[in-house]
Amino acid sequence: MVLEATTAGMFAAASALGDEVWTFWTFASSLILAILIGACLMSSVGVKRAASGTATAATSLVEFDEEDFLSMGMPEQPHLEGGFQPPNRLIHSNSAEAFDFDNENCKGQFLPLHRPTYDSRLNDSGQYRYGEHFTGKKRLWELRLRLQFKRRLNQTDLFFAVELEEYVPLSAATKRVMDLSVGGMRQVVGDRLYHTPGDPTEVAGERERPTIAMPLWTFDQFIETPEGETPPELTDPNLHEHGHRRFGQLREYRRMVDSLDLRPGPTFTFCFWGVSRFCDVIEWQATGIPIFTPLDLNLYCGRPPLHLVLYTLEGAGTGEEKRHLQSRKTYFFRCGFWSSLKRPSKEQR
Repeated sequence: MVLEATTAGMFAAASALGDEVWTFWTFASSLILAILIGACLMSSVGVKRAASGTATAATSLVEFDEEDFLSMGMPEQPHLEGGFQPPNRLIHSNSAEAFDFDNENCKGQFLPLHRPTYDSRLNDSGQYRYGEHFTGKKRLWELRLRLQFKRRLNQTDLFFAVELEEYVPLSAATKRVMDLSVGGMRQVVGDRLYHTPGDPTEVAGERERPTIAMPLWTFDQFIETPEGETPPELTDPNLHEHGHRRFGQLREYRRMVDSLDLRPGPTFTFCFWGVSRFCDVIEWQATGIPIFTPLDLNLYCGRPPLHLVLYTLEGAGTGEEKRHLQSRKTYFFRCGFWSSLKRPSKEQR
């Protein structure tokens, strides 16, 4: 109860400071902070559950031959790894070039960037690829995504989401904090926010995956490049100077994103970093909150990979079925990712 009251007080304070702070706080807390703090402060039964889940995740990770990853072009230093679905190749963060993807609904490029949080001296020096971009910023990572749609779609049916592969049991304390944080976020995002812890294995029929899904204006920056013109490269050191950013103009930014005509022809570029200061994806832990962090992400996600996705939902807003079931989703972008320090088991890769 103390935690719930404290969290509610934080929401109220952030709201009083204005829309931009309020939005930033609710995004951060809903996606990373409050859920993970809840996991850390479980009841005694919940703690046992979390410890058991962490042990299971740890034992599922097997020893890999590092030379295998090096032969696939992976860096020697710690990094993010991942793969598109449908699979084509293993990708990694801080690449000199963006990675191409192509599916039946969309094609484009993806580039994840990150600070070397594993090496404080290197991080402070800025002497690493994209170090100049991170200088003077609080973000720990940034995701850059370029999209060319192959068919027109209704933006109200499109969701930007993070999915887990399996249901993760949560204690009553964790669920209370999760519900509180998601409720606060819904005051900003409205009905376009969708969150579910997923369905446990004992549920009959098709089960829903754990998901938190939001509208496109969750992205911190967007660029629309008209058909026939060349969009900026995702590796461009001046990419931040193009297009529009959410900071300082929340209402106008939301209006601009909501009015985008997502159709074949133009190229749409989106960048995301808003919650990165609370999540060190290289060390695979929540961070940045005194007393409560660092905290292993596997307490919440069970085990890697996490899936960053864009999808439309068949029958969104209509009918009796409200769950975001796999059978109702049409994916436009789908990438599973993990830290090279916390790789999935061979069966999951």
